[in-house]
Amino acid sequence: MRKGIFKKSVALMLAATMMISMAGCGKSGDGSKKSGGNDESADTKDMVYASEDLVLEGLQGDPGSIIIEGDKMYISTYEWIEGKASKDDADNEDSAEEAGSDTESEDAAGSDEEADEKEAVTESGEDNTESSEEVDEETSEEKGDNTEAEGDDEQAADDSEEEIEKDGTSIERMYMADLDGSNLQEIKLPEMDKDEYMNQMFVRPDGTYAFLYSSYDEKKDTSLFYIVQADENGKVTAKEDITKTLNLGNESYFSKVLMDDKDNLVFILESGVSVLSLDGKLVCELKAENNVWLEGAAKTKDGQIIVGYSGEEKASIQTVDLDSKKWGEPIELDIRYFNGGDSLMNGSDDYDFYYKDDSGIYGYTLADKKATKILDYMASDISSENTYNMISYTDGRFLSNAWDENGSKLVVYSKVDPSTIKDKQTITLTMLYLDDQVKQAAMDFNKNNKQYRIEIKDYSNEEDPETKMNADIIAGNVGDILCFGYLPVEQYAAKGLLEDLTPYFEKDDEVNPDDIVDSLREAITIDGKLYYVVPSFSISTLTASTKDVGKEMGWTFDDMKKLLEEKGEGARPFYSENKTDMLYSFAGNATTDFVDWTTGECSFDSQDFKDILEICNKGTNEETEYDENGPSKPTLIQEGKVLFNEGSVSLDEIQLYKAMFKDGLTFIGYPDAEKQGSYFSLDTTLGIYSKSDLKDGAWEFIKTFMSKEYQGKQVSTGNVWSTPSRKDALALKNEIAMATKKFTDEYGNEHEPVDSSWGWDDLEVKIGPSSQEDVDLYMELIDNTKKIGGWNQAILDIIIEECKSYFAGDKSVDETADIIQNRVKTYVNENR
Repeated sequence: MRKGIFKKSVALMLAATMMISMAGCGKSGDGSKKSGGNDESADTKDMVYASEDLVLEGLQGDPGSIIIEGDKMYISTYEWIEGKASKDDADNEDSAEEAGSDTESEDAAGSDEEADEKEAVTESGEDNTESSEEVDEETSEEKGDNTEAEGDDEQAADDSEEEIEKDGTSIERMYMADLDGSNLQEIKLPEMDKDEYMNQMFVRPDGTYAFLYSSYDEKKDTSLFYIVQADENGKVTAKEDITKTLNLGNESYFSKVLMDDKDNLVFILESGVSVLSLDGKLVCELKAENNVWLEGAAKTKDGQIIVGYSGEEKASIQTVDLDSKKWGEPIELDIRYFNGGDSLMNGSDDYDFYYKDDSGIYGYTLADKKATKILDYMASDISSENTYNMISYTDGRFLSNAWDENGSKLVVYSKVDPSTIKDKQTITLTMLYLDDQVKQAAMDFNKNNKQYRIEIKDYSNEEDPETKMNADIIAGNVGDILCFGYLPVEQYAAKGLLEDLTPYFEKDDEVNPDDIVDSLREAITIDGKLYYVVPSFSISTLTASTKDVGKEMGWTFDDMKKLLEEKGEGARPFYSENKTDMLYSFAGNATTDFVDWTTGECSFDSQDFKDILEICNKGTNEETEYDENGPSKPTLIQEGKVLFNEGSVSLDEIQLYKAMFKDGLTFIGYPDAEKQGSYFSLDTTLGIYSKSDLKDGAWEFIKTFMSKEYQGKQVSTGNVWSTPSRKDALALKNEIAMATKKFTDEYGNEHEPVDSSWGWDDLEVKIGPSSQEDVDLYMELIDNTKKIGGWNQAILDIIIEECKSYFAGDKSVDETADIIQNRVKTYVNENR
């Protein structure tokens, strides 16, 4: 049993890709010779690449994995054909050959589900997940729904029925073409048995092919893996089961497979490297050193194998000497972690290998241990989230898959002459972590604005991103725009670091403060001023049974204590009974309730705060153990043994909570004296540094997030899961949620009635269109929320540290509250 919440959506599977690998690698030209590592001060003009679609005439299906071998490229494709597949079509060899490689929808669904459940992540599979988040959930649901039907189909097959009920047919194909995309030819793939699918294809130096196949037996919940060889007509000449040789199973997997220069297959397992000959025999194996978890691999330009792994501080690579069975010395890269199976790329020409992170591509030379940033995604207006399977191409170019609303395509990236790039004023956007939507908005801004250009300074590679960015902001070492994340905005406003945006709103014809949801606008206003914009939000609150707390929102600590006394020892507030966990639940958002950054006054010695400590002290000092076989949180809530669900609430979840709280639900909120214990949780907050020299340009960018065009399209395309901050965008989101028949919105997008399911451990609820009652309940919650949640880690650390003695019985609640009051007040006045 998985202790968590998940969603299943009924949607069509958009795409799936195969992996293909190579014995050799293509050419790549020279790159920039700027300083190594992620040197953001380097001139990004020298890292700009232009994008051009590579169109191959006659290519059928969505392009998947790609390789370059000699003067040829090889491309896999995937196509999903709607409708029923006849039994004859599924079994007929001629039909399969005509289509390429024809597999039924249940096989495709099973293979995708297996790759997801067993974490058998391939480089194309992992990237495809980023491009289409719903694929694995969708196929998982389809397979679950068809389990019973499959049993019936076995009998039907015995009776030779002519038609098998399917939603469609998946077709995998393989093509070969010249490097310019001409002379496209389809490659005949080996025949696949029922429930088999192709993981990977390898191109040998002599131009022949080898394949890695696998199969999944749903009834036995087992997977098998094979090395397959075939002739030019696709006839299988050899098939070797390698499952036991590699000790592969449901809990073990390989992250990548390469073909070395001796026609051996090199499997990168989580705990080491195993090498097999094409006849399936073990050539050698090498265990990873220091218990590291291997995540990717590539070949150097000289054919040497390198593997990569993420460490506590930096990602590293090691060379592998397969002849002597020895590891090379670990080499740290200037990135914190690998973000995908294709983070390491085969080397060529000037560089032994390439690697990439969220900001761009780097070439690395082993001799001088130097990294050179070659391609900058932001400077090149390339979306790294929608770009995958990147490989070096020819003449210094790169070739990759890219994903857009029309599906997968092939794109060539060519270096731009720096002298042809027009100068613009650079606006620096400082971010705690890269936000995909903000980054995409920045690229759109860069394409369209003739005067300004956004560059992103990202802190995610810092050892402690929050501490480092907070220190830089306090010191005034920041860019023009700040994207805060969970950092303390009130603190920065009180310190005079943020520009008041009110005058910018007042003179702008496109956006207006009155466009913002009223309660949110009031909550983000500080002393009559607006210091930041926020495009979307959710609400953090306590949800309780109406039977226990009544229908009205809001209550005091006395109200909560009275309820807990009435319920007695048979009920507890939260799923976790640990005192510190409970303290996080109560105090996480509430730190701002006890701090006034404008005056420096604190109230941690108040009765409200003491009430928090006393309620938490009724818990246990033992860590809560999450027993997978024990009762789930939904079950305990339904039985009345857990009283509250804490955390974020959105309209999407109300039907789930209604099923959980069978006696009716009330968003009662966390207790406080004013009965206003619900908090806005802000997804993205952007402000302008008060000492920026480019405030007008900065405003031109951040106002984008408050426009009807931006928020409306985000809602229309389903790119925002939480709640938009504009009234008109929120109205559209509610309209979509309530739709009982298909309609087209003002942006031209069609919307079907909601048909999905939410699951939380052993509770699963079918979700349909929201009722007017659901919408009214959520809108009431929004209208009654008056505060911004403030997660200040420094203050929380003080609270948690000082409460240890109190929870251990060594100090009284009054002593503890006084110490916390003094320490936090000192911290606030030192930092405001």
